[in-house]
Amino acid sequence: MTESGAIKYQAVVDLAQRNNSHTMLHELAVGDRGSPQRVLEVGCASGYLGASLVARGHHVVGVDPDPAAAAVAARALSEVWNGGLDDYLATHPEARFDVLLFGDVLEHMVDPADELRRALPHLREGGRVVMSVPNVAHGSIRAMLLEGRFDYDERGILDHTHLRFFTREGIARLCTETGLAIEHLFEVGLGVAEIDREYGMRLRPELVTAVELLDDAESRHAFQYVLRACPSKLSATSLLEVNLSVPVERTAPPPHAHGSGTWKQKLQVKLWRALLRSISARRHRGL
Repeated sequence: MTESGAIKYQAVVDLAQRNNSHTMLHELAVGDRGSPQRVLEVGCASGYLGASLVARGHHVVGVDPDPAAAAVAARALSEVWNGGLDDYLATHPEARFDVLLFGDVLEHMVDPADELRRALPHLREGGRVVMSVPNVAHGSIRAMLLEGRFDYDERGILDHTHLRFFTREGIARLCTETGLAIEHLFEVGLGVAEIDREYGMRLRPELVTAVELLDDAESRHAFQYVLRACPSKLSATSLLEVNLSVPVERTAPPPHAHGSGTWKQKLQVKLWRALLRSISARRHRGL
């Protein structure tokens, strides 16, 4: 096996494709900055994302604990540290950055809030934190749970190396815990059928139909959330309110419904939905 072939996380960054977390991370990190930026990319893997920033004149320092990944990234990035984030920050106490970039890495950390807190003192005045995380409330996971399953895989939302899981609200709370105010929040959308095929999830059609019918907000399409945040001096209560109120912007129109399930199955779900609403209303009235 070649050195690069041993690396698990690799991708081709196509900045013309906006419904993609890599493109959105790139845009949120430096898209509105004309001058060269100094970027710390945590979990840089083979350097494929950071390379797109270097190509546009930015200075990218990559950090990754995988020796094979770090060796490949060293060919593409300005600097690379083979080791953990804590080790890098302890060894470079004076290092300062315009952007702290966490692309699909926080979910791999035991305590992502603590890691963010340690990194924030290394952010320059006016700097930003850019991150992407998978959405554990994606419709494919909901349909799987309806069947009583939570099956880990090599990749995807249930990557077996994921230690933490996030939803839209969970992201708001993580940022609030670390004193960050969300400025922009994007949803990278992928349909349930697409994820089912991509990861071989073996979802039952009637349960996918149930998820589709019960999802009024159409949040089931959110495969990843990508956001930019900055340090805030607001109180925790006010900051949480702000972070929960930031609108989610879609990078593409919502995918079409899966279309699975017979009319009887769809009718059954609708009837259950009406029954649940009726029960909830009766409880509210104290009946």
